[in-house]
Order: sequence, then structure tokens, then C-alpha cells
Amino acid sequence: TSDEGWNRATEEWLANWSLACDVRGLLDWNTIQQVATRTMLRDNELFVLLTDNGDGWPMLQLVESHRCETPAYLNGERRVIDGVRVNAQGRPLSYYINLGDTDKFSEVQSPDVIVLAERDRADELRSLSRLVTCLNLIQDREEILTNTMVSVKRSSTIGLALEGEGSAGFFGPETTTTDGITTDRILGAGAIWNVPNGRKIREIKDDRPSPNLSEFMDQFLRAVAAGLGLPYEYLWKADLSGPSQRFVLAQAQRRFDEISQAIITQLVSRVRLWALAKAIKRGDLTGRDSAADREDLKLGLTSYASIYAARGEDWQDAIDQKIAEQAYIRAKCDKAGIPVSEVQFIPNQPQPAPVTPPSAQPADEPVAVTPQPELAAGTVSVSMSAPVETSLTETFSMKDDPDLELSDKELDMVAKAVGLKNKRPAKKKRG
Repeated sequence: TSDEGWNRATEEWLANWSLACDVRGLLDWNTIQQVATRTMLRDNELFVLLTDNGDGWPMLQLVESHRCETPAYLNGERRVIDGVRVNAQGRPLSYYINLGDTDKFSEVQSPDVIVLAERDRADELRSLSRLVTCLNLIQDREEILTNTMVSVKRSSTIGLALEGEGSAGFFGPETTTTDGITTDRILGAGAIWNVPNGRKIREIKDDRPSPNLSEFMDQFLRAVAAGLGLPYEYLWKADLSGPSQRFVLAQAQRRFDEISQAIITQLVSRVRLWALAKAIKRGDLTGRDSAADREDLKLGLTSYASIYAARGEDWQDAIDQKIAEQAYIRAKCDKAGIPVSEVQFIPNQPQPAPVTPPSAQPADEPVAVTPQPELAAGTVSVSMSAPVETSLTETFSMKDDPDLELSDKELDMVAKAVGLKNKRPAKKKRG
């Protein structure tokens, strides 16, 4: 807001709240955002319940998407779909959360639930994981890697084979010939003393995993990258040239911006507003701005102690600090020869008009007097300024002498002076 004191008090309260906002007491606010982001990327859905600890302190509870389901006793209910109760227009009214047992559920009202998800369809109530398009491929890839690993381990266990008629396989330490050649002697570090006639030793080689398998497995990873909306080269292979790398990074950054915007809009902004509203209701924050405080202070409805106490400050320390600052500013301005108004703006404070001291006239020098030009005969002087009264001059008006008459020439002069030009006033007839 425009109130810096309110902003500071708000941020301090949020910093303290972020350390104790999880119902289970395991996560802080920053960790909750990280967990929520990972869960949304994997499941594309996470429920955040808005609750409190009993005395109004706001608390958050994370619920994974598989716990929201329709109870068995509501099967067949038309207005309950995948654990969501809706109205006639399809607006979610409440969510059914499984409490851990198969038959125990909690119905949470919609205003108390944040459903964090990236929507793919306009009328969907529940969201599917973005990996749903490649789940089968991920399982196939895992099975191929597992079987290949088993084959490589088995082939590496047996390195030599004794070939010939009547020869037995030697999977184990048992004696394989009548001459006492055993598996451990063949595979051990010592030399083989004797090979029976008609038999030979063959080295067992296995080329698995083949180079083609690596390229084949890349197709599965490309499907995963496509499902997450990220470039394959960013996730797995980055052996690209400079322009190609910049293109891949820009494409990945656009995807990260989409994810960040979803987290900020759906989770962070709403949680901050909700938590601050709870704090104001509890009395932890005043919810007032400085303008209202100033008006109340002017009218005598509040005091400095109340205002500074709401900000978590001592009013006496604040006043002392303000006096010290003002004294410092004035001292510096006086030393620099500049007015305080050029350094500090104080609204609604009248500034004194500058006073210029009169210049002293030396006593021994005569006062210079500029002579006024004499009026020529027949000239009328007209001025718009107010007349200056003086006790030395006798005032005279034409109204003082009702029998006063002006000649034609004088009337013309007066008419021209007042803007009547050639219009001549009619003469007053004497009775």
C-alpha cells in the first residue's frame, strides 16, 4: 500500500507467520511452495486447505490429489463427481477428503480449499497428470533397462566356457571333469593345469547394452519431455551449438514462466491475502492506513502512543528520533545558507514571506527628489489608482458647488478622458 508503516508491519508479520504455517509443523512457507510446485508438475493437482489452529492463527494443510474421492455412501449422487460436490451450473461447492480410512471422509467447503493445477480443458473439475501420455512408455523403459541389466550381470558372472563332448555346464563350484577342473579354478587368478583332449576353452562375450539401445531409449525420454512441456535437449542432452542452446533455454524459460505464474496466482497471492485478513481479524495488524491515523490524531480521537504501538514502536523513542532529525536538518541548512523547505517538504505549512531590510540613507547626503512634470494648460490627468488622502490638501469636488458650469472646451476634454470621445453631455439648465 502507500502506507510504508503498514507495509513494514505486514512484511514482519508474514515473515514470522511463514515459520509456523504448516498444520503438521514440518514445513515452512518457502518449503510449502517448493513441494507444491513439484507435486503440481508430477500430478498436476494439489489441494491446499485453509484452516487455523483454533485461536485464529492461519494454517495450511497440503493434501495430495488421490485423497479427494467420492465416498462409497455417495455413489450414484448426480452432484458429486470425482469427490467434488457441484451446483446446477457445475460450480464446486465442497470437496470430500479421505482421512486415511476407507469409510471416513471430511467435507471441506470450496472457499477453504485451493486447488493448484494447470487446466487443460474448460469444464474439467479434476486434472490429470501431464505424464499420463507417457506413463506406459516410462514403464516399458524401466522394464527394458531392468532386463538388460540382469543379462549383463549374468554374462559377466561367467567369463570362460569349457567346450567338448560330455562336458557339463559349470554354474557353480562343482567339479566339471574327472580330472578335477572346477569352476573356481577356471575363473580364478591361477592358470589352468590341464585341458582334457577334445575340449577347448572359449571366452564368453556379451555386447549388451548395444549402442542402438541408447538411441532407442531416447524416444521414451522425448515423450516425457513433451508431456512436461520442456525441450528434450534441456532435460537430457545439451550438446548443442550456441544459437541452438539459446533457443532451447528460451523455450524452457517460457515454460518456467507459465509454472511460476500458476503458483503465484493460484497459491501465493491468495494465501497472502487470506493470512493477512486472518491477522487483522485477530488484531495482529490494525488494517488502517496512515491517512486515517492522521485524521484521528488531529481530531483527538487517538494518540501517538496508540499509533506507534500498532506499528510495534515506542512513541517516545519515535518522537525523540523525529526531533533529532529535525534539529540536524535545520542545523545543516543554516550552515549551508539554504531554507529547510528545499530539503524537506512539509505540506500545509505557510512559509514566511522574505523580509528585505530597508537600506539606510546617509544623513549627510541630500535625498534625491524627482520633479514631477507640470501639467500643461487645459490637460486633465486621469488615474485608476485610489486617491491618497493628505491633511495638507483641501479636497474639492464638483458636487460641492451645484452651480458649477464647464465650458464647451472643458466638456470635450472630460469626454475624451473618460472615453466618450465626441459625445458631449448636455448642459444643465439653471432654474
